[in-house]
Amino acid sequence: MVIDAFKGFASGLPEVHHVFVLPGGDDFPLHVAVQDLDHLHAFLTDRLSKRGEITGFRTSVIFQQVSNTAPARLGTPG
Repeated sequence: MVIDAFKGFASGLPEVHHVFVLPGGDDFPLHVAVQDLDHLHAFLTDRLSKRGEITGFRTSVIFQQVSNTAPARLGTPG
């Protein structure tokens, strides 16, 4: 299956921290970590673009992250 093959490929790359599978136009968002934009470009062109199932990609760069380390439980609707 194409989905399982790509998940296995992507999750085996050292730059990839998370692989997400979504419906719609962005089927496989990948959370990657690289040294700089040159390395991001190399990752995209040398690794991802060579895969036959990849028809295009879009990138976003994260400048900051804020996390809630202990989220509260959601109440039951009612």
